[in-house]
Amino acid sequence: MMQATKNRRPVQILLVEDSPTDRLVTVSALEHSRVNHVLHVVDNGVDAMAFLRRQGHFEGAPRPDLILLDLNLPKMDGREVLSQLKGDPILRFIPVVVLTTSSAEEDIIRAYGEHANSYITKPVDFASFSAALEMLGKYWFEVVTRPPASAFESVAAPVAPVRRRGTGSQPLHVLLIEDSETDALLVRESLAGSPSTQFRLTHTSRLADAERLIADGATVDVVLTDLGLPDSRGLATYRRIQAAARGVPVIVLTSSDDEAMGLAALREGAHDYLLKSEHTGRALERAVRYAIDRKAIQNQLLQSQRFEAIGQLAGGVAHDFNNLLTIVQANASLIEVCDDLDDAVACAREICGAAERGALLTRQLLAFSRTQALEAHPIDLNDVVVSTSQMLRRIIGAVKVELRLGSELPPILGDAGMIEQVLVNLAVNARDAMPGGGKLTLATRYERLTPAAAQRLDAEAYAGEFLVLEVQDTGEGIDPGVLDRIWDPFFTTKDTGVGTGIGLTTVYGIVQQHRGWIRVQSKVEVGTSFEVYVPVSSRPMAKAPSSSAQPDRDKSAGTGRLVLVVDDERAIRTSVIRVLSASGYGVIEADSGEEALRVWEQRGDEVDLVLADLTIPEGMGGRELADRLRAIAPDVRIVFSSGYCSDSTLGELQLRRGVTFLEKPYTAAALLNIVDAACHVNTAD
Repeated sequence: MMQATKNRRPVQILLVEDSPTDRLVTVSALEHSRVNHVLHVVDNGVDAMAFLRRQGHFEGAPRPDLILLDLNLPKMDGREVLSQLKGDPILRFIPVVVLTTSSAEEDIIRAYGEHANSYITKPVDFASFSAALEMLGKYWFEVVTRPPASAFESVAAPVAPVRRRGTGSQPLHVLLIEDSETDALLVRESLAGSPSTQFRLTHTSRLADAERLIADGATVDVVLTDLGLPDSRGLATYRRIQAAARGVPVIVLTSSDDEAMGLAALREGAHDYLLKSEHTGRALERAVRYAIDRKAIQNQLLQSQRFEAIGQLAGGVAHDFNNLLTIVQANASLIEVCDDLDDAVACAREICGAAERGALLTRQLLAFSRTQALEAHPIDLNDVVVSTSQMLRRIIGAVKVELRLGSELPPILGDAGMIEQVLVNLAVNARDAMPGGGKLTLATRYERLTPAAAQRLDAEAYAGEFLVLEVQDTGEGIDPGVLDRIWDPFFTTKDTGVGTGIGLTTVYGIVQQHRGWIRVQSKVEVGTSFEVYVPVSSRPMAKAPSSSAQPDRDKSAGTGRLVLVVDDERAIRTSVIRVLSASGYGVIEADSGEEALRVWEQRGDEVDLVLADLTIPEGMGGRELADRLRAIAPDVRIVFSSGYCSDSTLGELQLRRGVTFLEKPYTAAALLNIVDAACHVNTAD
């Protein structure tokens, strides 16, 4: 191991790295490795060689024991540094660890061929860094021209190479927020002159314009922002754009006399900062590409960690689903033998409640694994709270639910189903914290935050107008020792096999997708309060009819209309036929796309609507069926249904939830609403 013993002097390490972000990450990785060291830093190849040869103002520099070398450097390329270093009869004794954003095999072989002793992909992974230092400890003061074959096995496996956009037909979209036309022109010219990467630049001079652009759905690969803008200054600027462009790497631009502000932004999560004097040449292009690459690698790491940990869900999911199946099975058995109608109705309600809870658990799993951006619409937060609270009363049992809703609240831009998921997950956690019963309060209010107020409120807060959704319980409270870990994936204080450990992680992810944040306040034996802040929307709101309750309707409303139901599950077809028939619809069924085509050949001219399962495991599914039917009858009306459909598939097929797509499981009211609308049926009694 390279750790120094009490009798060994500290290891002298030279870090050659021009990216401030990568410097900070590498310093943190060194601290994590617990190597007793003294670190020296230079940011270009010329200074690196001057340091090593003790030239100029580096005359008194110590001889390093280890060099951490970025390959892409200004003034002198890292490969040239490596070549000169290993060609020097004195310096060639110093081990070199190459830092690179590429993990392609040819790049690794080339680095070793130029006599690097090891390599680490950026952003520096702490475990990989420690493993590389461990390996180097085996030949610490030896002359190494090329590691043995076993060295490839000793180094921790690198992250898969990033497939970089911008080198082909798809340019990288850069959003520049800069009020100085001179600085904006320099950025434009620097990116336009890139020999290897294509860029598409969108320029705004005000932060509010950039926020609107992102809110309207613009896809951005990286944001470059000045921290001194007409409508925002300092770190508040970074916080606002980081909140608006969740998941997009942000590079801040600062003047040479305000470098401290750039470093402060790095500490808050910015991917890099650049002095405005560095706009020219390759520096800007490299900063943009590296920020995007680092973000992609981080996403790959998070995804691989998620896959590795997903097995931990099995026990909790099995426990929860088995509980739900027990409720369904027990109550279904009681209905078969009970003579009292009220008892049968009570059993049916229990079954409905279990089905809703099963659907919520499925949605929770899907929300946790979700990688697509949400499709947001202006929604009434109070409407979501009221409708969800009706379901919660069935789920959380003896706990009393109290609503305290603000009046005349503006809309928020969001996904009603995902906000419902936030409410349910927080409510279920609150229920578990009140095993003996208690009170759950759901409250909404409006808040306007100034920059100063936002800074005092929370590290993730930013100035603006917000609605606050508060979920407060009178339960056991959260121990201060675990409060910082509650958002961690798979962290749970419940017994093994009870709960999934992803409820609060899902909540955090959803709130981030809505450009918001969460405050938690808790006191043991008193209770816990979660406050969810979501920005208000200026877009008008179109109210959608509720599917949770079925209005009075004409029982023969569907008379004269014929629906073709296509689903491979017989029980689903039977249930759909019962619901539609009870409202006067005529129904014919098919268990596959092939059977549906045969039915269409005989009665296609009578069919008003096709309700088709999107995915049928064996044979033709709804997607291919639709293509075949539209080739025969271009005006055919089709509503798709599925237990899961990704946002990308919905977009590709141009489907809208509740209009041309019905998500399983669904209620009878939801089924009738979408069928009535598709068939242009008036349901008024």
